[in-house]
Amino acid sequence: MIQSPSVMPSANPWKAPSLTALLLILLAMVIQGQDGNWDLRNYHFYTPSALLDGRFSQDIAAAQLQTWHNPTLDVPFAWMVRAGFPGWLVSLWLGLHAFIAVLFALRLLDQLWPQHRSPLRTAVAGLTAVGGAAVMPSIGTTFNDAFVAAGMMAGLWWAVDSQGRRGAWATWIPVGLAAGLAAGLKLTGAMYCIGFIGAALVAGPLRGVPARLLALAAGGIAGGLLTAGPWALYLWQSHGNPLFPYFNEWFSSPDALPHSHKDMRFIPQGLNALLVPFHLLSESTRFSESKLADPRVLLGLSALVAWWVTAWRARAQQARDMGMVHGLLVFVLLSFVVWVKLYGIYRYLFALELVCSIAIIGMLSQWLPRRFPSTVLVLSALLLVGAANRPGWGREPFSTPMVDVGLPALPRDSLVVLAQDHPLGYAVAYLPSGVPAISIHNNFMTPERCTRLQARAEQRVRQHTGPLLLLREVPKSAPLTEYYRAYGLALGGACQTVPTNLSRLELCPLVRRSATPTICPAPAPGR
Repeated sequence: MIQSPSVMPSANPWKAPSLTALLLILLAMVIQGQDGNWDLRNYHFYTPSALLDGRFSQDIAAAQLQTWHNPTLDVPFAWMVRAGFPGWLVSLWLGLHAFIAVLFALRLLDQLWPQHRSPLRTAVAGLTAVGGAAVMPSIGTTFNDAFVAAGMMAGLWWAVDSQGRRGAWATWIPVGLAAGLAAGLKLTGAMYCIGFIGAALVAGPLRGVPARLLALAAGGIAGGLLTAGPWALYLWQSHGNPLFPYFNEWFSSPDALPHSHKDMRFIPQGLNALLVPFHLLSESTRFSESKLADPRVLLGLSALVAWWVTAWRARAQQARDMGMVHGLLVFVLLSFVVWVKLYGIYRYLFALELVCSIAIIGMLSQWLPRRFPSTVLVLSALLLVGAANRPGWGREPFSTPMVDVGLPALPRDSLVVLAQDHPLGYAVAYLPSGVPAISIHNNFMTPERCTRLQARAEQRVRQHTGPLLLLREVPKSAPLTEYYRAYGLALGGACQTVPTNLSRLELCPLVRRSATPTICPAPAPGR
């Protein structure tokens, strides 16, 4: 499994993986264009921009439920966009994370299946990995799943590279640090942290379990505190919940309802949880807002099990390597089980899809027929790429600037009201300093949810004495519900188009038509 003494190491084992990863990531970005996904338009640009401008505390829920996601990873992106960098240059930064993840995946392939290493196999494995339904649509996007994958793949590579060369502390502290740093920046990465715990349990002699777990925990806690700690402290001080608004059934912040705010749409239930790899073979929206299908998980899990069986049969000759064979298999299975239980959103499997892709190619290279081995390998990769139905998350042609919003001049005493579920945060980021944006309805706020935050929003809107403006996407038909009417507001004139390169927006004047009863009482004193 690991580097065999009979296999001559390459003079530069990073060269072919680096070139392959670089060329494929660049090609994927050229084909797809720059990012324009819903999350970018909602919070990835708004939250860091609002923090940089000092407007975060004056707005209320401008980016909906996602307003309070850790913005650390998005700060460089927002800074580049605000500085007017061209979209292709911003995309290079966003694609860097995917490059690192694919690079470590290809290096992992060479470590786990060294006997058939070649530039052709590296290229085929890279094509297989980049062509997946989780990987390719996420390349060059603000989703940050690629960053999580980069941390996890680096951790896996270090764990395998350390086998027989480094002690428990030198191995597992860096693994924990890489995983903790990534998960602290995007909490969905926690599923891979649990996978690493399982790997540490079985990746060596039983007597070494305490040292491996302690080292992993030390690195993981340090990494998580470093990247998640400052933002968690801010949320605790502001809302009384370090994960606000999530898990509020535990923290009971008055600013949100007392439940988890967990997205349950894609979590499989009952027997379907066991059939996920098979469900992924057919195109559906079971695990994504957009249709997808991909055989990599099923084939990759099958390849890993076959690899484990092969290693187990040869365990007398590979006794030193069996720990990492067990470790990698447990990491994949445990991470997948946690994903099924907690998320069910396919793009979160970026790292796992990479492991499955290299496992498929690794085992294929081990089983290749003597005649036409290269042809079989290439055709297999092309079939895998063709079999995947990759979802579309919203792409735009490369432009300068990457995000462009042409807001008209507004009076300094204006207040902008948001009252729909469409993502408007990216436009709010361009509002003049001192002009707040108050959301009275979105996927987190609504008049019927009488939280302290909702009460504050109502109070701000009712007490404002200057111009009131409604920012919204241009409706294709008459809106079903005009939530601003609950506050005695109505449209007071013609709407003005707000030109953007992401969606059609407009600003509409609001006027007070009638007195309406207070929906939420005055907010309680803040913490």
